Amino acid sequence: MINSFQDAKSLLLTAEKAFNDKAYQQSAEIVEDVARYAAYQSDGLTAGQKAELTQIVKQAIGRFTFCPDECVWEETSALMDLFRD
Repeated sequence: MINSFQDAKSLLLTAEKAFNDKAYQQSAEIVEDVARYAAYQSDGLTAGQKAELTQIVKQAIGRFTFCPDECVWEETSALMDLFRD
């Protein structure tokens, strides 16, 4: 469960490590959790924290462009819709 900005950033580091270890599904699940937190549950964050977290999440989603598992790539790329205006 994500309770803070630091929790979210820590989880994104874990997701990056999982991606680098080719644990694509695990990484995607973590990124999805943090993306949904950033989009829907981040009311307690400052505007700066929310902007930073959104940017980091978008970068994490973008990493899946290079994912050899096409199914994971499709699921993860759909998360960008959470941040469209």
